Amino acid sequence: MMENREIQKVLPHRYPFLLVDRVIEIDPGKKAVGLKNLSGEEWFFQGHSFYPPSLLLESLAQVGGVVLGAKAREEDPNATVQGLFAGVSDFTFQRCPVRGEQIRLKMEVLQSLASIYKFSAEAFVGDEKIAGGQILLSFTRLAI
Repeated sequence: MMENREIQKVLPHRYPFLLVDRVIEIDPGKKAVGLKNLSGEEWFFQGHSFYPPSLLLESLAQVGGVVLGAKAREEDPNATVQGLFAGVSDFTFQRCPVRGEQIRLKMEVLQSLASIYKFSAEAFVGDEKIAGGQILLSFTRLAI
């Protein structure tokens, strides 16, 4: 399990754009399950009555970044890494989550080629699948 401060050791994102509250399962380099809680007080609810699909995709991508970043940190605790959102395919949204819901974000590596990783991505509220498809991330270690 990873709490917010541990996630920040792996991802460069910070408030208000860190969109994963906790990682409850992780197999570094392979898969992870994260949580995003929607209290209704977040900045994006000022313009929407729901969690925007673009932010849902970003939340999933950040969980993918944790999968890859945790593996890099396992291999080198001082590793500096950068992940970039590279694409989406075969993705569908069944509904948008709303205030008061908790989103469970599942990411699993399906394939990798050089620094591009293809993930199976799924989002759930309770047992209801609300979105899913494939997300591509480009992931590199930075030389500093």
